[in-house]
Amino acid sequence: MTTSEYVAKRDPKLRFWFTVGMAVAIAAVGYMMMTVASSPTVKGASFLWLPAALQLVAGVWLGPWYGFLAGGLGAYAAGILAYGGWGIVDIIMNPIAGGFANAMLPALLFSALKIDPSLGAKRPGEVLTGAVRFLVLAVLVIAAGLLNMTLNLPSPWGFLIPLVVLLIGAPVLLGGLELEWRHFLPAVVIAVFISAVSAFIGAVGATVGGKPFAAALIDPGVGWFSGDTVSAILGLFLLPLYTQRLRDAGIAE
Repeated sequence: MTTSEYVAKRDPKLRFWFTVGMAVAIAAVGYMMMTVASSPTVKGASFLWLPAALQLVAGVWLGPWYGFLAGGLGAYAAGILAYGGWGIVDIIMNPIAGGFANAMLPALLFSALKIDPSLGAKRPGEVLTGAVRFLVLAVLVIAAGLLNMTLNLPSPWGFLIPLVVLLIGAPVLLGGLELEWRHFLPAVVIAVFISAVSAFIGAVGATVGGKPFAAALIDPGVGWFSGDTVSAILGLFLLPLYTQRLRDAGIAE
């Protein structure tokens, strides 16, 4: 019997409680982002949606359905806490966009394309060092996003700053993970694709809220896509740090 089989058999509710923990984390971070980085015209449409990182890894680790629950309910709770959003528009933008596009879709695509969630990292066991580096990178990306609020650059140009920070900082801080391009490049394409799907769903939600669809594609659509893309790519670097440990614990797929 493997370690994962032993732990899963010992505690079959472990994956459920991890799902709850991920949902709470997504709700907490989402509440913060909806509060400080929300669209001025569409409530709750955060233009730096850091929970996209957690939603992506939740889907890949937990599978499509548990991932959907963690990503969707976490985002829905964030909207309720941030601005009392629980209506049909909020359901479209949070449980559907956050649960389906940001969490369930990457789980299905990773599986279909046979992408290893560890992204071929040569030394995935270096969790502590990698976690510290990831935290530093996350802080730098957040700082870059907040800098844009000061500079007040128009969307989507303002998202070039955190994107450049991510593209420069990731290889510098996380280069020691030695990822395999066979797994990493399609994972990046998936991160971009799910962000586009999520942004489209968000634009549909804004349309249901009374905004013309063409206008909704611009605001919140473009900013939504940009912010989700930066955050989802950031989430990819969480995968090699913890996948094996979560597999050993009987949590990850």
